[in-house]
Amino acid sequence: MFSKGFPVLADLRHVLIIRLSSLGDIVLTTPVLRLLREHCPAARIDVLVKAAYQDLLRAHPCVDRLFLFDARQSLWATLRVLRQTRYDVVLDLHRTPRSCILSQGLAARQRLAYRKRTLRRALLVHLGWNTLRAMTPVPELYAAPLRRLGLQAPLPALELHVDTESQEAVQQHLTQTFPESFDRPLLAVAPGARWHTKRWPVDRFASVAQELAQQHQAAVVILGDAHDAPLAQELYQRLTLPVLNSAGQLALRHTAALLQRCRLLLCNDSGLMHMAAALGVPVVTIFGPTVQEFGFYPFHARAQVVSQEVPCRPCSNKGSQRCPRGHHDCMRRITSEHVFAVAQQMWEGI
Repeated sequence: MFSKGFPVLADLRHVLIIRLSSLGDIVLTTPVLRLLREHCPAARIDVLVKAAYQDLLRAHPCVDRLFLFDARQSLWATLRVLRQTRYDVVLDLHRTPRSCILSQGLAARQRLAYRKRTLRRALLVHLGWNTLRAMTPVPELYAAPLRRLGLQAPLPALELHVDTESQEAVQQHLTQTFPESFDRPLLAVAPGARWHTKRWPVDRFASVAQELAQQHQAAVVILGDAHDAPLAQELYQRLTLPVLNSAGQLALRHTAALLQRCRLLLCNDSGLMHMAAALGVPVVTIFGPTVQEFGFYPFHARAQVVSQEVPCRPCSNKGSQRCPRGHHDCMRRITSEHVFAVAQQMWEGI
């Protein structure tokens, strides 16, 4: 429960959640938003995110006000806006120096922050000492501070809400640019990832997508942002069936609307993996340098994680630009045949 003199959960009026980035991390906050709304029905729930990710929460029914963080402005400018509200609780789900300054700079009655388990992750990466075998999912870590306040209900699933305008825009986009999709199921493929070592080879994505789509008379939709465009173009050129390359072409909300229409997503460990989970789209995802013990796996989702055990795995918390050992065995040893078999089983079970 709250400390002496602090209101009970049901009496909260103003709550602020800070999670500035990135795509997947913000999606993973949505069970906490739903939990707060269900147990604090009278509260106004505000969220602070970077402007680039606002589409993830713009239509979320549990968010009352969305504050956009602009890195070009000073922290003090952001604080001036936030200080117009006296928050009962500020929940820092980012735990960076920047988010800590923002949290501490507010005259909140209670400041909470999640534990990132930095030391335990470092022990696994650098010493091979695994103290994370329970594989606590990140949404549970986000909710843990609220558990300490007496909120013990089970966490709901991820949520991503697509507004009607985005659905209509994607329908028009498909009508104009991809009429082949009308009488075919859609297979989504996302070959990108922020870090190079988290990317499975494009030729293997192409092999799996080609065979899976041919067997099920599907069309392929390539997803990603502008940074993924070179990989997406290479994948596009390798496919010999109906394919739409939307990487870097759509706003985030329109990407969500397009992904929502797909029967299956084939991807790396990336933000799109979490988007698919939140939209209820089945996922086959490929993990290389990272492991599920870190907690960033699909949460309460129809998903299969494909990985290959190698002695040097995991080699980092988030991935890196090059393999520390120079061989990239964690990805190289994952065959197209293996991924296809998993994807085929997943497709037939939908």
